[in-house]
Amino acid sequence: MPSIKDYFHRIYNERQNWGFVHKLILSSGLLVATALIILSGVIPSNNSAQSLSKSSLQVISSISGGGVHSCALLSSGTVECWGRNVFGQLGNGTTTNSSVPVAVSGLSGAIAIATGGAHSCALISDTTVKCWGYNFSGQLGNGTTNKSLVPVLVSGLSGVIAIGAGDSHTCALLTTGTVECWGKNDSGQLGNGTTTNSLIPVPVSGLNGVKALGLSGNIAHTCALLTAGTVKCWGKNDSGQLGNGTTTNSLFPVLVKNLSNVTFMVGALYHSCALINDGTVKCWGINASGQLGNGTTNNSSTPVTVSSLSGVKSISGGGTNSCALLTTGGVECWGSNFFGQVGNGNTSSTTVPFKINSLTSVSSITTGSAHNCVLLSDNATVKCWGYDFFGQLGNGTTTNTSSPRLVSNIQTASAVSAGNESTCALISGGIVNCWGINTYGQLGNSTNVNSSIPVGVSNLTNVSNIDLGYYHACTVVLSNTVKCWGKNDSGQLGNGNTTNSSIPVAVTGLSGVRAVTAGESYSCSLLAGSTVKCWGSNKFGQLGNGTTNNSLVPISVNGLSNVSAISSGGAHTCALLTSGIVKCWGKNDSGQLGNGTTADSSLPVTVSGISGVTTITTGDSHSCAVLTDTTVRCWGNNYYGQLGNGTKINSSIPAIVSNLSEVTLVKAGGSHSCALQSNSSVECWGDDYTGQTGDPTGIPDSKPIMVGNLTGAINLAGGDFHTCSVMSDGTVNCWGDNFYGQFGNSSTTNRSIPVTVKF
Repeated sequence: MPSIKDYFHRIYNERQNWGFVHKLILSSGLLVATALIILSGVIPSNNSAQSLSKSSLQVISSISGGGVHSCALLSSGTVECWGRNVFGQLGNGTTTNSSVPVAVSGLSGAIAIATGGAHSCALISDTTVKCWGYNFSGQLGNGTTNKSLVPVLVSGLSGVIAIGAGDSHTCALLTTGTVECWGKNDSGQLGNGTTTNSLIPVPVSGLNGVKALGLSGNIAHTCALLTAGTVKCWGKNDSGQLGNGTTTNSLFPVLVKNLSNVTFMVGALYHSCALINDGTVKCWGINASGQLGNGTTNNSSTPVTVSSLSGVKSISGGGTNSCALLTTGGVECWGSNFFGQVGNGNTSSTTVPFKINSLTSVSSITTGSAHNCVLLSDNATVKCWGYDFFGQLGNGTTTNTSSPRLVSNIQTASAVSAGNESTCALISGGIVNCWGINTYGQLGNSTNVNSSIPVGVSNLTNVSNIDLGYYHACTVVLSNTVKCWGKNDSGQLGNGNTTNSSIPVAVTGLSGVRAVTAGESYSCSLLAGSTVKCWGSNKFGQLGNGTTNNSLVPISVNGLSNVSAISSGGAHTCALLTSGIVKCWGKNDSGQLGNGTTADSSLPVTVSGISGVTTITTGDSHSCAVLTDTTVRCWGNNYYGQLGNGTKINSSIPAIVSNLSEVTLVKAGGSHSCALQSNSSVECWGDDYTGQTGDPTGIPDSKPIMVGNLTGAINLAGGDFHTCSVMSDGTVNCWGDNFYGQFGNSSTTNRSIPVTVKF
């Protein structure tokens, strides 16, 4: 029979010269970074190559390429960086290089980023700026020359709407339309009429009262885009990079000649480029490697038109190469190609643009000293190519590549867990996002407000494992302890009281935890010693200690050892032993313990007739297991066909799921089950009232059916009335009940066809 919960739910539900550059990179890592260009306003413009901000849950808002490191801004206001870190430019408190993204420590509220030669900066939502990394010339702006491995506040600076980072200097655009810069000033790149370094921001002379649209910081020169569509530059000019027809340095801003109708600009090592409103591009400065893109290698102290290039949306300049993002979503690059940074499959430089055919649907591009990165339109995928000696391509290697390669795990999901009417995803960097119902604080964001888009769980990092119960969630953190949040009426948060919590609280007395699982009103953890401890409600013996007394703190499950995995259902838990057998305990009214009876058990009992089990899962009142032969067995409640054996008859012993093989993982929801197959497709069976099996009819399925339009799945989660899958690209898809926004797609409409959660 359906449970009371089932009944009431149904009623309620009617929801981007190289020998010299190479030497410089290897010796110091201090090279130009492409700076951030944004429109005047309080937030970055969507027209910015380095700050293409788009709304959604934990999407990648923008990317920025530094000398030999890169960073990504996430929609959560956090930042992840990768590549060289000898000066702390990755901001994670260490000086260890990283070939995969790492989170910047203690940084939140970031709305824009800029990366320099060996330092990085973030514009914070309160209009202040924080920087980290190399600081020999004062480029961190905090009044010292000490490097910092974590973000530090730029002194006396507020009202900032844009930031740009050069090799060893940084600049900020203020709401007043003025510009302030700090750091190295040997060539006048601070624009204040001197050549004296400054450890704190100083105003650029002659730009007062000008309503600047954007700015670009270079290795030793800086340029500003003005409201009239013209450009002024200052600083070093030995190669004509100021664009004023001379090669004389200038300590004050000078007008770039023959340039108008500019909508966007970038600066690179010794050259700059401007996007014109007709979709063409002009560049000026050094051209030894063809970085001006006009088919020659002749320097130009005034702008020249890039050959055969039109329909350009934004541009990006690197050390000695440049790239253009087209309105079609394609990318073309030109200039030096010593490390493959042009992306043409070889290392031959080109003086005219080359179209990278493998790149489509690009929304943003950034260029470092000798590498490029792009953010794709899904706002979840970053690809990089070129120089990779320090891991700045972010793909887990240090091998140069002339073809775009996927950056590893930037804000992509590695696991998802579904609760009663909420969902959580474990995101790269070890953070968690949740969405859906929040009555008891089960979204963990310090509120009780429901959310149909993912929100970050407060004060939670370094998470390795997550599981949701009905109205609470638990995680294993890096220290191998457990934190839980949400409903706590039965002590399921394990912190010694029964007070609900909308933020994570530490479970008392737990250490050496390998995994955690959450049931309806209780939780269990698998410890390093292969034993299990549980806490919370114990009405049916689900704590497994031989009693039916609740416990507000973890207690050991009796007589259980050599455990390799655990899973908690409504009021029962199952453990997979290293021997391949399964033991369960707790409620058994429907035979969910699988021992041939319907008697509850407060001690673990062996599931009958199965061995060689590889994975287990538990639903509300049924359980399933995958065997070494890749078939599936289920037992317990079968009112909706959730055992998948073609009947609707309960079974207190394992029954084989019909017509199903080559299964790698099975996940049980409330009264339905789903299997991930070796070809990355998904089949589901059981209750389909809200479309949770992917069947548009809404009729329960007692045999597995294929979930349509779903390929490339790598992980699954079963909620009470909805299902979610992690895809190979790190995105998450959900289907079924969405009344409380548990799909995380800004809607509350049920769907039987998978929809993508917008990270």
